[in-house]
Amino acid sequence: MVRFLIASLLFLATALPAAADFETGLEAFRNGDYKTAFTLWEPLAKAGDPEAQFSLGILYRRGLGVEPDYRQAMGWFERAAGRGHPSAQFNLGYIYEKGIGVRRSRVAALRWYRRAAKADETVEKFRLARARAQFRLAGLLRLGSDVDRSASMHWMQQSAKNGHQEAQFQLGLGYAAGKQLPRDPVRTAKWFERAASQGHAASQVNLGSLYESGSGVERDEARAAEWYRKAAEQDLAVAQINLGSLYAKGRGVARDDRAALEWYRRAAQSNAMEAHYNLGVLYENSPELADDREAYFWYAVASKAGHRKAVLRLVKLREKIGEAEAAAIEKRAAAWRPGGSEEKRKPAGTN
Repeated sequence: MVRFLIASLLFLATALPAAADFETGLEAFRNGDYKTAFTLWEPLAKAGDPEAQFSLGILYRRGLGVEPDYRQAMGWFERAAGRGHPSAQFNLGYIYEKGIGVRRSRVAALRWYRRAAKADETVEKFRLARARAQFRLAGLLRLGSDVDRSASMHWMQQSAKNGHQEAQFQLGLGYAAGKQLPRDPVRTAKWFERAASQGHAASQVNLGSLYESGSGVERDEARAAEWYRKAAEQDLAVAQINLGSLYAKGRGVARDDRAALEWYRRAAQSNAMEAHYNLGVLYENSPELADDREAYFWYAVASKAGHRKAVLRLVKLREKIGEAEAAAIEKRAAAWRPGGSEEKRKPAGTN
């Protein structure tokens, strides 16, 4: 019993300084001092510490504090992966899947992804690596000559449960489409909301659409506007258009044509055809912003991209503004590009 206690104390005496060295190296890494991190981690890695081995692999792969060296990176990842480090296993899977510095190998990628995907669920620090591996594994199982859709869906669900935003989004789409999964509006909303709550822009705009239509959730245009805004602030054009439309119609928010104008113009920067058309509608019909020439300009931009309704509006407005003026505007519209001089002009009605 005494010998066991002495042995335990000796183990603690050696393990604690090593842990301290790793944490000191991690702090240096976070501060951008990669050479110090390397100096502290290298002896730990050579002594068999999988966390240090994985970290050296990152330094070599990215060329941080050392010259980029894919062979060294692979070597350290393999050592850490062999000791059960899920992040190292995931990195090896990704390297083989994409052929980064090695010959692409779907078989090797699947092998390493599977090992990471099955990592101990009780270890929280590996949750992200586990979820990412499960997502990549699900994707690979849908491809190739040995497609396994059942296994693919299993790993997609596991990834989503572990918090992977894109997996949650894909499950939402799956329940919405009703093909590989049963159509279920409630589950669609559930998975979109889980991803949206983590900042996934496409899930935020889809969730906004569900609240606007009342599919799978109680209809609530104010909540729709909130989710559209979150996605719009991430520069997702469709969310900017949808939010602009709520302002233009006064649904879920107080009617505000200038707010609608701002969101439509931001979407126009992404060259979104529907934003160009909506700007035309706004300038044509807004009591506050009415300007037939601005309306004609945006209809012309939209028609250039193939918007059929815009073509019809051009015909009607041409009669009001005259052929000569219309021709001059069409010339400007033909030269329009996102971020160009037309974007910098003051909107109608401003001083």
